[in-house]
Amino acid sequence: MTNQMIGSKKKLPQLKNNQLTDQFLTFALAPDQQALLPTHQMLEIVNVSLSQITPISGLSPSVMGIYNWRGDAIWIVDLASLLGYTPLYSQEYDLGKFQDRCHVLFLRSQDMIVGFAVHHVGQMVRCDTTKIQSLALSNSNTVLSEVCSGYWLSGNNETLLVLDGGGIMRVVQSLSA
Repeated sequence: MTNQMIGSKKKLPQLKNNQLTDQFLTFALAPDQQALLPTHQMLEIVNVSLSQITPISGLSPSVMGIYNWRGDAIWIVDLASLLGYTPLYSQEYDLGKFQDRCHVLFLRSQDMIVGFAVHHVGQMVRCDTTKIQSLALSNSNTVLSEVCSGYWLSGNNETLLVLDGGGIMRVVQSLSA
C-alpha cells in the first residue's frame, strides 16, 4: 500500500430516518479485535519498514521510536500496546508471521502529530453513528475507556471498537507530561 491521504474535516449530511453516517477506517488492534477510527481524524496512512523507525530508550514501552515523516521527526506509538493489548511485534511473532512492515496512521491534535502503528489496515466503511453502542469497560483498562467511543456491529455481526483520535492523542500527551 502506498501513502494515502484520507479524511476531511466535515461530517456527512443527515440522511433519511435521522441517520448520520461517517466514514471510518477498519484495522486490527489484535488478531481477534478489529477497530474503527473516523477518517476525518486522520492525516495519512503510510506503510513503513520497522527499520525506518529509530528506537529511543527510556520511554514508555508503547513508544516504538521516531520516524522521518515529510522531513519531521514524528513519534510512532504501538496502538495495540498503548490500549492494553499484546504489543504489535509480539502479536506477529505469536502468529509466526513476523514482518518488517507495519501501517502507521498519522493523527494531529493541535500542533502535535503522532503516528500509530498497526499490523493490518482493512477497508473504509460508512457507519450509521446512531448505531454505535456504548461499551461497558472494566476499570482495569482505563486507557481503553478514555479512547473508546463504543462499539459497532458490522453487517456480518463482527464487533468493532470505535476509537476516538482526540482521546488517543490526549493519552499520548499524558505520557510525555
